[in-house]
Amino acid sequence: MSEMKGFIFSTAMFIAFIIPFFLTITIGSIHQQSFLKVTTEFRELVKEEGGVTSHVNNVKQELNKKGYTITLNDTNGNVINKKADVGDTLVIDYRYKYQDVKGPQTLQTQNSVIVMQR
Repeated sequence: MSEMKGFIFSTAMFIAFIIPFFLTITIGSIHQQSFLKVTTEFRELVKEEGGVTSHVNNVKQELNKKGYTITLNDTNGNVINKKADVGDTLVIDYRYKYQDVKGPQTLQTQNSVIVMQR
């Protein structure tokens, strides 16, 4: 009988602590990987387009629906809403909100792009 109680107790501890721990790590890892991919791809898109174009705005709006907040600024902090001149540096701020096992989580980062050509 004590073997049965030990098995039930062990199974309950496994379900109560180990499974939520692995879920938290897995869900967080998936969201972090997708966040890194989006930041890299969006940076390359802005670099190729030479600033903010209609295509960049469309991609930005689609990402906004998925929980991303993306802002493009110049080095002085002014918001950019048009194509940039050659040699300008654009600073891109990213913020991503998602639901985790523990509750809402936020990832944020910033990177820059130097416009080399139009």
